[in-house]
Amino acid sequence: MAEITNEMILQAIKELAEQLKNHEEETNQRFEQMDQRFEQMDQRFEQTNHQLTEINERLSQVEQKIVQMDKQLTDVANGQKILVEELFENKKEIKRVKNVLNIY
Repeated sequence: MAEITNEMILQAIKELAEQLKNHEEETNQRFEQMDQRFEQMDQRFEQTNHQLTEINERLSQVEQKIVQMDKQLTDVANGQKILVEELFENKKEIKRVKNVLNIY
């Protein structure tokens, strides 16, 4: 009877060992899947980071162009101001010449 009990205990231990081995394999597979998912996520983050870097570079270029355009518009406005002042001075001079000619 003791032999039967020992055999039953040994069989139960073998079954538990097999279950533990199966569980360990399943756990390892799950960790491998998780590792693959994390690698995919890392790749996606790298792609997103690369895209954001490109967008930042483009925005920087746009900002530089806007600064250049602002400077050009300022130059145009200053030029127009000078032209208006000279036109005003020319009109004053023409009026003065007309007045002088009307006197004579």
